[in-house]
Amino acid sequence: MWRLSRADGVLGLAALAAGIVLAVLSADIPVNLGVQTLSARFFPRLLALVLALSGLVLLAAPGPRNAAEAARALLERRRLLFAAAVAAYFLSFRYVDFRLGTFAFMAATMWLFGSRRWLELILVPLAVSAGAFVLFRYGFTVLLPTWG
Repeated sequence: MWRLSRADGVLGLAALAAGIVLAVLSADIPVNLGVQTLSARFFPRLLALVLALSGLVLLAAPGPRNAAEAARALLERRRLLFAAAVAAYFLSFRYVDFRLGTFAFMAATMWLFGSRRWLELILVPLAVSAGAFVLFRYGFTVLLPTWG
């Protein structure tokens, strides 16, 4: 039986709301009708669908933790900083080279979650940003914001 007093119910509602908001916001992404590849809206809409479906699953089968515990966990400083980093990363797409933004986001979040090895903080974000750029640019032929 679904009860909003359960932690998974609260988190499910949050995920469902995030999915809906992302779906609405992705409707404003311009699409080039002449391009024969995946549109710029494809991945945001896919993510919106995954978030919404995950939220519905959590709403349908909440676990035993209560909502107060979930709220305390969600409002933990590190999680709030991560949410702010995700928002800044997404909002920077239009203005910052994808490779640089992805590198900075990965390095910052790795640091936030406890990584302190400098080599790791350089190589992992470098590999992820380069890999994601190559995958999207050449695998999916999606143009990403770059400087030059």
